[in-house]
Amino acid sequence: MRKNFIVFGDFHWHNFTNFARPMIFDYKGKQIEVTDRLLAQWNTMEKVFELADKHNANIIFTGDYFHARKRVESVVFNMGFNVIKDNMEKREDLHMYMIVGNHDQQDSSDFPEHSLETFKAIPRVHIMDDFEPVHTENAVLYPISYSDNVDFIKSKIDEFAAHAETIDKDKTPILVAHLGVDGSETGRHSHRLGGAFSLGDLHPLVFGYIALGHYHKWQFLEDTGTAFYAGNTIQESFSDEGQDKGVFLIDMEKLGHPEFIPIENKKFITLTEIDENTQEIVDNNYVRMIIPQELATEVEIFKESSDNLRVEVQKEYKADLRIDIKVGSDEADIVKAYTDMFFTGVQDKALAVLKMAQQQKVEED
Repeated sequence: MRKNFIVFGDFHWHNFTNFARPMIFDYKGKQIEVTDRLLAQWNTMEKVFELADKHNANIIFTGDYFHARKRVESVVFNMGFNVIKDNMEKREDLHMYMIVGNHDQQDSSDFPEHSLETFKAIPRVHIMDDFEPVHTENAVLYPISYSDNVDFIKSKIDEFAAHAETIDKDKTPILVAHLGVDGSETGRHSHRLGGAFSLGDLHPLVFGYIALGHYHKWQFLEDTGTAFYAGNTIQESFSDEGQDKGVFLIDMEKLGHPEFIPIENKKFITLTEIDENTQEIVDNNYVRMIIPQELATEVEIFKESSDNLRVEVQKEYKADLRIDIKVGSDEADIVKAYTDMFFTGVQDKALAVLKMAQQQKVEED
């Protein structure tokens, strides 16, 4: 019997075209035209199952398996379906528990149609789309798929928390949810996001673990050690720059801090200078170079030898700044500086609007 859990989320299967090279994928004797980025997603899913074997674990998925809402390409759907089906057929003792994210759904109603419906046909894959507790040998999973109906979701979480207080002590209650928690971080600069839920809304003192999807930066919430975003499993764009991606391991015997396990893939990296390591970085990652005009000719050498490179020539701007900000200041710093100077009475409102805009961008991405 598998005792532990591998947790991953926000996989976002998609036929991304940026930095993608066409290639042939040989699947059971069939030659399928794909890209190297699509094949990297397949290989990453294979590694998720290998890690489940290594750590004697079942698998929990926290939503957004597919990327393109309502328009998943056939080759993308088939690869996403088959990699789970094939791996489950090889492992008769493995269970996989999946909730539905907003990118998987037809709309954001309470019980929408979604692209994981067909996965219910795969033995021991549990699509937890009905807001009902799921009992395992040593845990009770409380699934919260995505919905725009915040009051409905909060009431369900409250119901689950009350139920969790009544279960056997030898079972650990685990909340699995796809939602936004206020104050969570995103991006390489760790911008704070607004969210419809506070950590308190999730009852961290009741649930043994709170495994979340929706935001792509893996993180623990407020130093709890047990409430965490799994993050996306593989980098998708330069928005993911600066953070390793992978899965989490919940050791159900130790019942401590979940362990992050990175999965190696090409990364999105921004370079602003050329040195002795540049060629190796370009060859093994997705790179954009932001360089001054005088280095543009030198960079052409790298472009000729690699498809993994985008060049942006940096323009020089000279301006008399009216507010105290620095080059590279994030949006919140700019809003604070501007409102300090000109509109001190509306700073809190302006920052709240900024958080809402950042949250909307994350959900659209």
